Amino acid sequence: MAKTLKALLDTVNDEIGFDRASNYVSSTDPNIRTLVATANRAARYLRELSLQQLVRQCQISLADGTVDLNEDPEGRISYFALPSDFFAYTPDTSYQDGRIDPAQLPTPAPTWAYLISRSGPQSLRVRCRILRDRLYVFSPDATQFINFEYISSKPITVHASGIQPSSSVFSDVFTTDADTWDLDDSLIELEIKWRYKQVKALDWQTDKQDSDLYQNALRGRESGATTLYPPNAWPYPAEPYTNLWVDN
Repeated sequence: MAKTLKALLDTVNDEIGFDRASNYVSSTDPNIRTLVATANRAARYLRELSLQQLVRQCQISLADGTVDLNEDPEGRISYFALPSDFFAYTPDTSYQDGRIDPAQLPTPAPTWAYLISRSGPQSLRVRCRILRDRLYVFSPDATQFINFEYISSKPITVHASGIQPSSSVFSDVFTTDADTWDLDDSLIELEIKWRYKQVKALDWQTDKQDSDLYQNALRGRESGATTLYPPNAWPYPAEPYTNLWVDN
């Protein structure tokens, strides 16, 4: 965990049987430049797995919105800036402070169109949509906050040289050999390995299978097993009313 780019690519070269490079990002060697480009492509691709290390919590004040008259001439819809590293919304995690019912994010397009067609505000469920990289809210309550989880687009910690910043800086690409990968190391090493071998017309299919199997195992460990409860059995499942075996 948290290997530098150089450590990651050294491992990949060792496994393929290539020589290690003294530096990677600043190299002028076409093969090394291809390897770095492959690493950056792999990093961007692996964001799609939505691993728990990339889950972030967002809270948006509904007092900071901008009314969008193009979206709704009556001025009932406001938009809000999303986090700079926003990549994807985690479904069913959106709530407004002070309400027990979840906010509807995303609100279906037909429902959104219907709300706009009506006159006056609506005071039922909080309705939201993500459009044009913004969060749109219908009739927002300026005294409240919207909270939700999202997946960050930046799985890499940028190396800080000299004076240390007050907080870590994150990126979606490797910019120096000392930048660190914040997710599972083997995950990206396997992904880089098969992609690089594919580009170089080497035998890559087995490596791709190894990478896929590791991804599946990692996602299984992250998510765990889901427990299914019969209706009206919360918080504890009731005893079965029939045998769980078949009599001959």
